[in-house]
Amino acid sequence: MVSVDYLKFSRAHSWFEREHGKLSELYDGEWIALEDEGLVVERDKDFNLLLKKLRARGLDPGKLFVGFVSKEPLVAIL
Repeated sequence: MVSVDYLKFSRAHSWFEREHGKLSELYDGEWIALEDEGLVVERDKDFNLLLKKLRARGLDPGKLFVGFVSKEPLVAIL
């Protein structure tokens, strides 16, 4: 059986990927935390501050989808 938290995380991740263009107009250069599809619960330019804000509100960052929004394409060098 799949947990409700996992379903919310999965929907949030899919929505983030699908709506990234629109999100970049609103949150360029920020980290956003999503509780579910379309539900932005917090945002900040600083990742650590975002985590502090979430915990201060009693939210568990481990149960939320957290992603960085940028108009610029991200490049990862592995």
